[in-house]
Amino acid sequence: MARHAHPRGQVILITAFALITLMAIGAIVVDLGFSWMLHRQEQNAADPGALAAAKYVPALDHAKMEAEACFYAQLNGFFSGDTGCAAALASGDLDVNSPPATNLAGQFQGHSGYVEVIINATHPSFFGQIFGVPFGTVTTAAVAALTTGDSNSSSIVALGDTCNGSNPGESVVSGGGTLTIHPATGVTSPGGFMNINAPCGTIMNPHLCDGNGSGALTVSGGGHLIVPHAFVVGGCMTNGGGTYQCQGTSPCLDEQAIPLGDPLASLPEPWPTISLPTPACPKASEINSASDSNPCNLTQQNCPSVSGVNTCTMDPGLYYAGWNIGNHVKVVLKPGMYVLAGFGIKMNAGATMESVSGVDANGNPIDARVTIFSTDYTAGCQAGQANFCEGPVDISSNGPLRLKATDETTCAQVSPAICPWNGILLWQDGSVVGTASDVTINGQSDLILSGTIYAPRSKVTINGGNGTTGCSGTPQYCLAIQLIVRQFTINGGGQVEMPYDPAQLYQLEQRGLVH
Repeated sequence: MARHAHPRGQVILITAFALITLMAIGAIVVDLGFSWMLHRQEQNAADPGALAAAKYVPALDHAKMEAEACFYAQLNGFFSGDTGCAAALASGDLDVNSPPATNLAGQFQGHSGYVEVIINATHPSFFGQIFGVPFGTVTTAAVAALTTGDSNSSSIVALGDTCNGSNPGESVVSGGGTLTIHPATGVTSPGGFMNINAPCGTIMNPHLCDGNGSGALTVSGGGHLIVPHAFVVGGCMTNGGGTYQCQGTSPCLDEQAIPLGDPLASLPEPWPTISLPTPACPKASEINSASDSNPCNLTQQNCPSVSGVNTCTMDPGLYYAGWNIGNHVKVVLKPGMYVLAGFGIKMNAGATMESVSGVDANGNPIDARVTIFSTDYTAGCQAGQANFCEGPVDISSNGPLRLKATDETTCAQVSPAICPWNGILLWQDGSVVGTASDVTINGQSDLILSGTIYAPRSKVTINGGNGTTGCSGTPQYCLAIQLIVRQFTINGGGQVEMPYDPAQLYQLEQRGLVH
């Protein structure tokens, strides 16, 4: 006789499994709801706490910052009782850091002028109890600012946080000369600091550059580095006769420092944010447009002779596929913003560049201030046209090289649209198709630069000629600049000076809640 299977037992098993699954989903939903509500409650406490604490950032009064953060935490139901805040601070459930010390602060990590408030709290966990975790923890942070006006107090920031391999961050001062970073005349606020995010190198004494070999910061080849202070996540190392010295109070080095976030990460890119004219290339047959991937060729044949020197005077605007500057050509930049959409800048032997508009009655140059933004023409680069991809900026001059960043006068007289980028001398875009290209600046006689060089994903190399005499003599090697880069190498056989002058740099004044 045939036997017929009865599905009733299977239905019971399937139903039981489904009920368990539904209960687990319900528990997860309840847990997520608790977490979301607790996060909102923490944010309602952290935001006003950070805003109130920021009042005491200029005075670095940490006790008052903590008191303000505690007040608003208790106002929103956290850490009740007379000793609640003290216990929370001791346990880490409430953490107040100025400058911000954790990666919860994002780009503001490590920067003075900011305060970070972090609140940790728990809620019962339904789903977690299955795995022996009866409570869920929610962490919420807020960052508020009360900055002094400049983008930060550093002359050099090396953002690269890896060693060797892809996008390294190790930086080098070498070449047998002396690099001195010091406050410019009349500047009394602290600044001119160096920050290196790479974790490389051996740390022996965290306040001495006493390693031997290569590290996050290496002073080598007979080079001498004199700075107000350096903050290095890894180690400061010397080799080949290199030395590290203090410009002012000793000690002036902190290894195992807090990594520094990119202070300009939220700055919008100039193009295509604003529209710019597309000036003609010197050679009439070269079309400066998205339909022509040839760079503007600035050659002796295309640049007219001025006082015996073949000179191309360039108008500000958008240049598709950048500039290829020929042998022994002088390039003069009129004031304003220059956007190079692909290729970058290539200077061949004997070429020179300056942004001046003449001389005054005493024969001193009159600066024509500029901002150069090097990026890619994305559509053309993605279509396989190499000259539309971002290329290296290679400014190599056998003669004078004088470039200063745009200022308020420039944007008022030339184009108010460029005002948000005043103080930026050179921006090598990091958000491009492929890998960001590097920047090289070589000056064999006068090398006078002023402004912020921003290349967050690029290596920047600055080479000066032998026998240079810094900012006080002639020829000059005077860099009133700020470097915010992935990594850097600075070589110079003579006296290289970097006077810290926040008035010449990009200004980032912030007040209130920023993160």
